[in-house]
Amino acid sequence: MTTDAPADARVTRAWAQILEWLAEYTPPSYAALRPGASDEEMAELEAVAGAALPAELKALWRLSAGEDGVNGTGLMLGGWTLMPLDAVAEVHRRQMEVEKELGEDGPAFWEPWWIPFCSRGPDHTVVGLFLDGRTGEVRRWSRYGDREREYTSLAAYLELMAVSLEAPLTAAGPEKPGMLRGALVWGPPDGESRDEWIRHLGQAPPRHPAKTLGAIREALPHDERDAFDVRRDALDLADPEAVAAFLDHWWGRAVQAQEKLEDDVASALRGNVLAQPGGRLAPEYEAALPPAIRHRPPSFWDIRAALRHESVRARFDQDHLKAIPPHFPALLLRWWDIARLMADPCGDRAVRAVVSGRHEARKARQPRPS
Repeated sequence: MTTDAPADARVTRAWAQILEWLAEYTPPSYAALRPGASDEEMAELEAVAGAALPAELKALWRLSAGEDGVNGTGLMLGGWTLMPLDAVAEVHRRQMEVEKELGEDGPAFWEPWWIPFCSRGPDHTVVGLFLDGRTGEVRRWSRYGDREREYTSLAAYLELMAVSLEAPLTAAGPEKPGMLRGALVWGPPDGESRDEWIRHLGQAPPRHPAKTLGAIREALPHDERDAFDVRRDALDLADPEAVAAFLDHWWGRAVQAQEKLEDDVASALRGNVLAQPGGRLAPEYEAALPPAIRHRPPSFWDIRAALRHESVRARFDQDHLKAIPPHFPALLLRWWDIARLMADPCGDRAVRAVVSGRHEARKARQPRPS
């Protein structure tokens, strides 16, 4: 698909990628999505709104007309819930009633072509996102009249979400994809559920090593392997209880080491992966990395040459100058994923939005359309 593809085609493509990811990684979230809406249902919504629905929203709703939520929250980027059409109609009706009560003086509280599509939760519809049918912008609404722009378009929002799911180590912003009781939750979440939330790191290997001598040894830190070898060689293999006790002890230690490695990878953008630029990662780190980035880290010049836009190269140069040596490997891995994503038009647009910060909310209130 070319970069000048129609907005509704971009929405269809990005949402299809998201649906594939949800079906593979978070079945409860996938199951919470409602079936697509018919043309008749969307025509009824247009009659209620008194305005034509944007083609981008129709493309999204033809595939998924809302969600029921899991764990009290939604699956959309930023922790938003994709609103069912009946909730869309109710919020639009309620906002238009307030607009009529306020009269025509001052900036608009709500316009007919502002179509809400996300709310904070399945039963929380006092704040959310709407699509401006005239400008194509995605903006934030609240009951207090906030109307801040969040994204340049619905397609840009969904493409950024798709990129964050498919290349989670490059996810920008405070929200990172993760799982809570099998469902997609952007986090880390607040409260008691924080300890249950597991950050998604891509196609990672199983969390715990197999309970065999070879697998346990490979999962141990290098400085503990000599002690393991000594005790293994002294072990009486004819004594089942001694063998079981040995395996239990060292497997527990290997699990602790593996969990620490996962934490290190999750914190990679803060410089916890130690290796020389252009060299190999230590085996224990390489084993914990998703296959998508389990490769010889490229050099600074390899990455810089692969970045397609001068503005993006300038941001890379800036990050590199600010980094201290222990941060270099994580920095290179992140930017190498960004360079690979930019080879695809969908990823290219989303990456440039991340790098330039255009997806950040703008505090200035937008002027009322004339």
